[in-house]
Amino acid sequence: MIRPALCSLFFAFLVCAGSLGAQVTLKRGAVVYTGSAANTSSPAHIDEARAKQATREWQRIQNEGIDPESALGKQLLQQMNSKIREAAKAVAQDESRDLVVRKDDVSDAQGKDVVDLTDKVVGKLGQ
Repeated sequence: MIRPALCSLFFAFLVCAGSLGAQVTLKRGAVVYTGSAANTSSPAHIDEARAKQATREWQRIQNEGIDPESALGKQLLQQMNSKIREAAKAVAQDESRDLVVRKDDVSDAQGKDVVDLTDKVVGKLGQ
């Protein structure tokens, strides 16, 4: 006969072991647009440079030669990053992805397929 305490301990172990398998490892300094690497089952990434180029804010910085370190440049970058995050979150939800990071920021996918959502995020930014 198995004791109830032993059953509870075994169940807790299974829950922990299952959650460990649901992780991916990110590089130091990784950019996470939405989700968490600690509990992902459907990770994705986007090409940050392409996403930036699709925003009006980045185009303005480039076209007008605005210094990204200036007050206006920092304001535009903040707006740009917010729009990229919003678009990434919306696309991730549409595509049933629970983590979106910058391309090449996953160092160990632990057997998971990391899907590229760049085209869809760029499309969303162009709307």
